[in-house]
Amino acid sequence: MKQKAPSGNQQARELRFQAHQITHSAGPVPPAEEMARYEQVMPGAADRIFAMAEQEQQHRHQAESEQNAANARIADANIRASDSNVRAQDASIAEIRRGQWMAFLLGLAFLAITMTLALRGHELAASALGLGGVAAVATVFIKVRSKQ
Repeated sequence: MKQKAPSGNQQARELRFQAHQITHSAGPVPPAEEMARYEQVMPGAADRIFAMAEQEQQHRHQAESEQNAANARIADANIRASDSNVRAQDASIAEIRRGQWMAFLLGLAFLAITMTLALRGHELAASALGLGGVAAVATVFIKVRSKQ
C-alpha cells in the first residue's frame, strides 16, 4: 500500500520562539539581584563593587571641584580684563575731550591774535596767522579721525 505524501498544508510545521531579555541599569552599582549573583560566584564582589563606586564618586567630586575652581579663576581674570578695558576706554575718552578743549582754546587764541593784527592794520600777517591757525586745527582733527 502506498502512502500519500502530505500536501503543503498538511506538512508538520515547526515553530520556534526565541526570547531575549535586555536589562539596563544606570549608575555604578548593578541591581540587587545581579549583585547577589556576583556575590555567589565570587564572595566579596559586592564589597569590591561598592568600594569602586565610592572611589569613582570621590574622584568625580574632586574633579568637579577642581573644574569649578578653574572656572572661578577664569571668571575673575575676565572681570579684571574687562575692568582694565573700561579704564582704558575712559582714559581715551578723557584724552579726546582734553584735546578738543585745547583745540578750542587754541582756535580762540588764533582768532584773538588775528583780530588784533587786523585791527592794527597788519592785514597780511592777520590773514597768514588766521589761515595757519585754521589749517593747524583742521589738521589735528583730520589726524584724530584717521586714527579711529
